[in-house]
Amino acid sequence: MSGPINGDAARRAAETELRKAAYHRDDPGLISRLVSRAVDWLARRLDFLFSGSAGGSATLLLLVLLGTCIAFAALKAARSHALTRADRNSADPLRPSASADHQRLAEQYTAAGQWDLAQREWLRAAVEAVEQRGILAVRPGRTGQEFAREAGERLPSGSDVLAAAVEAFDLVWFGGRTATASDVATARAADEAARTARAERLGAERTDRFAVPR
Repeated sequence: MSGPINGDAARRAAETELRKAAYHRDDPGLISRLVSRAVDWLARRLDFLFSGSAGGSATLLLLVLLGTCIAFAALKAARSHALTRADRNSADPLRPSASADHQRLAEQYTAAGQWDLAQREWLRAAVEAVEQRGILAVRPGRTGQEFAREAGERLPSGSDVLAAAVEAFDLVWFGGRTATASDVATARAADEAARTARAERLGAERTDRFAVPR
C-alpha cells in the first residue's frame, strides 16, 4: 500500500490531470486570447488617459495634438493633389501668371527634381517671353500646339525646339508619361529660344495679327 499523498504530490497529480486534452476542448484559441489581451491592454490605456492624472492628461493632450497634425497634413496633401489635377485638366495649363516669376520657379523645381512642374514653368516662361517681346499677342486659351506653331513661324531658328518642348509637355501633362530631366532641358531650351531667337516678319496679310516684335 502506498503511503499518504502529501501536498506537493497532490498538486503535481492535479496539474498532470488538468493538462489532459479533455479539459481544454472549449478553451479559446490563440487568436481569441491575443485579441482579448489587446482589448484589455487598450482598456487599461484608455482608463489611464481619462483618469485625470497628470500623466494621463499630458498623454491625452499629446495624442490630440498628434492627431490634429496628421489630419492637417492629410488635408493639405489632398488639397494639393486636387489643385494639381485641376491644373492638369485646365484648358490653358501654360497660361503665365502675371504675379509669378516663372523662370525662378522653374529653377527651383529643377533643383528639387520635380521634373513635371519644372517643365511646365519653363514653358510658361517661354510663352511669357514671346508675349512680352510682342511676337504673339496675349490670347487666353491658346493651346501648346498653337503656341509652338504660331511662335515657330515668327522664330524660325527656334521652331524645332519649341515644337519638341510642347510635344513632350503634352505627353507628360495629358498623356500621363513621367517627366524626365531631358524633358526639362528641352523646355528650358524652348524658353531660351523664345527670349533670344531672331524674330522674322510674316507676310503683309498676317502682320495685323501681331504686334511689332522687339
